[in-house]
Amino acid sequence: MSVTPTVIEPETIQRHFVPAPALTRRLTIAAVLAALAALTGILAAPERTWPGLLVAAVYMAEIGLGALLFLATQAVASGGWYVCFKRVPEALAATLPYAGGILLLTIAGGMGTLYEWSHADVMAADPLLGNKSAWLNVPFFLGRTVLVLAIWTALALALGRVSRRQDAEGSHAGNRRTVILGGLSLVLIAPTFSMAAFDWLMSLEAHWFSTLYAGYHFARTLICGLATITIAVILLRREGVLRGVVSDEHLHDLGKLMFGFTSFWAYLWFSQYMLIWYGNLPEEVSHYQTRHEGAWAVVAAANVIIGWVIPFLMLLPMAAKRSESLLLKVSGLLLVGHWVDLYLAVQGALSPAAPALGIWELVTIAGGIAVFLLVFRRGLAATDLLPRGDAYLRESLHHHQ
Repeated sequence: MSVTPTVIEPETIQRHFVPAPALTRRLTIAAVLAALAALTGILAAPERTWPGLLVAAVYMAEIGLGALLFLATQAVASGGWYVCFKRVPEALAATLPYAGGILLLTIAGGMGTLYEWSHADVMAADPLLGNKSAWLNVPFFLGRTVLVLAIWTALALALGRVSRRQDAEGSHAGNRRTVILGGLSLVLIAPTFSMAAFDWLMSLEAHWFSTLYAGYHFARTLICGLATITIAVILLRREGVLRGVVSDEHLHDLGKLMFGFTSFWAYLWFSQYMLIWYGNLPEEVSHYQTRHEGAWAVVAAANVIIGWVIPFLMLLPMAAKRSESLLLKVSGLLLVGHWVDLYLAVQGALSPAAPALGIWELVTIAGGIAVFLLVFRRGLAATDLLPRGDAYLRESLHHHQ
């Protein structure tokens, strides 16, 4: 006997997120205290604080960019299943201007500490670095950084603006504009992300290079965006804001995406490692020699275990992809594992002797989390959580496998 599904009418659902004032105050205090502590660290221990700020700022930017990529790919594919919670990735993408501002200040302020090639005497004494001076010079580097962040910010704000405008207009013309913006986003993000990965991260070790480097970090960006979207959607559903809107079917699809891109990241990790190990060229293997010796070897192992092995095994059963509690655990593990991945990329280059995780690194982590949550929560509260003008909303509310 067939069962008629419950009919959900979008017009009857009123869903608004109201940030708790007490939590907002605590986050604001934490952000201010972390900023003051970071300023102290810049003066007292710049060699520890600037790398910590770089990790925090890049990680924040990757989460926002991952959400933007999710929106862009779904728009281009004319996906309808995600529409009932698309305000979540829109609010995450709206954090990009703030993450970008922090990142720009970090790169500009910490240039001399972070990038050895920024010193003229180093470039003059090293022929290999000297040959890269047309690309690796401070004015051009900062100009590229401003351009990349401006493009990402403009795309994120444009997608959000089109979505809110569509609600006000009450027409479906916004869906066509969203498809165009999504395609433009994918076209622009591909080269700008590659440039950013080479500039901000790979040039920390200016003698080393890998043509797979950008793709590897691109996969991490997608995973971070998906994991954060999943956590936010589940928590909002538990709070009641998205209850009756987001179903287990939506969680199942988010779980499948995380499972697939986690395996894709592991594939790229293995591809880069295997080719460099097999080639055994001195100018390439130095990257892994540093990270596979002493205490760094433990961090490198944790990167793979937390970032892929455990999530892969946990997400294998279909039931796991439909379980709130399991998806929360897996998403949290992925965010931790890929923070370790970014930490390994930055600190492994700047502190090759041993990993450092003390007060200056913890301050930047706490500050980054506080700022990110403040901006994200404000973005969620700025508009109705249901995009009523979207042509696919009704389809999304009745989504099933």
